[in-house]
Amino acid sequence: MNTTRVPFQGGCGLGFPPFAAVALQTRDAMTFGFFAICVTAGLVLGSANFVLFKVVVSRQISRIVQGMQHINESVEVATDGGKGCRDDCKLEVTSNDLIGDVAVSFNSMTEAISRRITVESTARKLLAELSTSFELDVVSREILEALGNVCGAKAGVLYGDTGKKLELLHSYGIDRGRDTPDRLDASQGLAERALATGEVVSASPSRDGLEWVSLSSPLGGFRPELVLLVPLMAEQRAVGLAVVASSAEALTDEQCLLVDAIRTQAAPYLHTAVLHQKLRDLAAIDDLTRVLNRRFGLRRLNEEFSRSVRHGVPLSVLMVDIDHFKSFNDSFGHDAGDAVLIAVAAGLERMVRSGDVVCRYGGEELMIVAPGMGMNDAAQAAERLRRLVETTPVPWRDQTMHVTISVGAASWPVVRASIPEELVTCADQALYHAKDAGRNRVSVHQGERVVALDAMNMDHEKIPATGPATGSPTGSVTM
Repeated sequence: MNTTRVPFQGGCGLGFPPFAAVALQTRDAMTFGFFAICVTAGLVLGSANFVLFKVVVSRQISRIVQGMQHINESVEVATDGGKGCRDDCKLEVTSNDLIGDVAVSFNSMTEAISRRITVESTARKLLAELSTSFELDVVSREILEALGNVCGAKAGVLYGDTGKKLELLHSYGIDRGRDTPDRLDASQGLAERALATGEVVSASPSRDGLEWVSLSSPLGGFRPELVLLVPLMAEQRAVGLAVVASSAEALTDEQCLLVDAIRTQAAPYLHTAVLHQKLRDLAAIDDLTRVLNRRFGLRRLNEEFSRSVRHGVPLSVLMVDIDHFKSFNDSFGHDAGDAVLIAVAAGLERMVRSGDVVCRYGGEELMIVAPGMGMNDAAQAAERLRRLVETTPVPWRDQTMHVTISVGAASWPVVRASIPEELVTCADQALYHAKDAGRNRVSVHQGERVVALDAMNMDHEKIPATGPATGSPTGSVTM
């Protein structure tokens, strides 16, 4: 409504007297006084309508228009990476009439737009972070932390489908005790339900068999109120399962939207990272022995050497050579030699500690990298490995092959190596010392010189000396 409505209603007052004269059949309706009264009444009514519109209706409509403009500005800001508005975009509902209904509808629309902006902004930031790396540990951490932040979770674990069972990829806030599984069986309980349906499953730790979910606080351990099992779906199959623990009893609608957005959009990145890790593992593994190849073994050595120097902890390298390996190939063929190499590598990998690294250094030579192991411990470990190989026959068709090894050990900082290659060289020198001394024995580099194991002065109980070398090959075959 504008100011033209006032004279228009005044004009309507001029038309009323002729209408009244015809309808009422009276001449009094055509008098000047009646005309004046009708025109005045029309002008008064028009003015009242104008004032009412300006004071009430126009002000309410202006608030709605301003609110729409504010939403448009907020959407533009959110598109550039900011946050949408929520409470500051709402209109105050001041009446129960049609204007009030419009304000309520406007506020509902504002909330829906704001939720959508928040979901898209959160997902966009996460995807931007995930797109910068193919490393499985980085991708796993980003996904789990994003889900935890959205759910207000104090702890969580993320399992990934690596080809067998669901393998633990990342965790935070969980007391990693013996009850916490490193692998989940996808065919049991709540995990099966979440992975089969592809839907988020809510659970209670004490009621639904998740007693292993335990959190720590300065006041001791406590259990969460809510545990969510969140399947990450890619190409209509689950590639991972996140378990997040929260003190809240339930998620809000907005939190549910964010969880769905994260798990569906982040799942392809997790799947890609798992495949990338598998390719790296395949590239790192020696085809014959199934231990690390030389390239990746040396890479691990570089990593451990840098860590040892940085933290001042010892690092040992053991060089292992299969005695008279050529005789196995010459006498029984290369398949027999391969069987010996496979058996020795498998035996070493079974015996070393979980943090140690076994790799095929070249030919019949293997290398063991032992972080945190000093010289005396390395010497004893080398002797245990030597005895293991010596007392473990290798079956070959209808025969049994007896194998021995020679081992050279070197440890930082006893050996003052400035680069990891120098530590390998010293271990290699010790290995050749053992071979020159007759094979089937251990020698240790002591920094200034190389000595046989039985000549070492150790604080620990002295290990019995190795048996005397024989003139015949130690790799013998008994029928």
